[in-house]
Amino acid sequence: MCINVYKIILLVCICCVGIFWISCSGNSDDSEQTEVILSVNKNALTADGKDVITFTVMHAGIDVTADAIIRSVMDGQTLDGSTFSTSKAGTYAFEASYGNYVSKLITVVASAAPGTPSKFVRRICAMEFTGTWCAMCPAGMTRLNYLISSSYEGVVYLMSFHVDGTSADPMTIEQSSLLSRKFSISSYPSCVVDMREAMGLSENYSVMRTVFNKSLDEYPASCGVAIQSQYNGQADVTVSVKSEKNAEYRLILYAVENGLKYQQNDGGVYRDYTHNHVVRKLLSATVDGDKLGHIAAGKESSRSYTVIMEEGWNAENLSFYALVTDENGYVNNLAVCKAIDGDADYEYVND
Repeated sequence: MCINVYKIILLVCICCVGIFWISCSGNSDDSEQTEVILSVNKNALTADGKDVITFTVMHAGIDVTADAIIRSVMDGQTLDGSTFSTSKAGTYAFEASYGNYVSKLITVVASAAPGTPSKFVRRICAMEFTGTWCAMCPAGMTRLNYLISSSYEGVVYLMSFHVDGTSADPMTIEQSSLLSRKFSISSYPSCVVDMREAMGLSENYSVMRTVFNKSLDEYPASCGVAIQSQYNGQADVTVSVKSEKNAEYRLILYAVENGLKYQQNDGGVYRDYTHNHVVRKLLSATVDGDKLGHIAAGKESSRSYTVIMEEGWNAENLSFYALVTDENGYVNNLAVCKAIDGDADYEYVND
């Protein structure tokens, strides 16, 4: 009797062990069978229509790419095969399905190809360095204004930084001297284009055009800039930047005023003069700007400022200049709006 009981207990234990082993084995097999893994040979490509990424789909340790379906989550389109290329910069998400199983999402980033025309209108920043004491500055400004109005209207935006010289200039701000030293300005008037290249304003027009055209042709925009100002005794300014590639940017914001009346040395004779495009104040933290940080392709970043009107400013003649610089500190693009309810949206090439 005892022997039979012992056999029964032993048989029950063996059955339990067998059931446990089958259960565990079944769970492992089921996990392997239901796992579909989508992978890619690289997570970034150039949006030139030529650079290609290749997907692989694995199921239960077997390459099933040829029988799987790979689709773009963004538009639901199924890939024709296992490769992807694009001519549009942005971030793309993909998933794969095999039978009844669907993989986890993976993303790839397509960056704008070097030299690819931007969809954003490119604007150039021209920083003139001048002073009321400078006898040649009115003639230089006349030449620069003529060139801009005749050939670069709406493309080149002018800012005048006044510095002290043989006498004090009433429109001088601290940053004017900082920038003149940064750009090694040794003669006046001078102009720095996009914070990259300096030129004298006594140069012939073909030389000046070459500098402007170089900025347009060799340094295309990689971002668009929009700026708004809501005015109610003070200005609440919002600047937005949308990037076409993964890049680091900084934002420099200035208050610029027209119609200032001060005496000016003009060819050795001081006379009444109306000064335009005068930089009144730096509104960002430094002349190098505020960090916008990394902006992914197709994404947008914004920053807001509250601008208190200072004594002597005329809000009706005041504008805000938003300069967006690249990782090298050069102006990549800019936008300008009036202080009183100004609104400059992104401007596209085909608008």
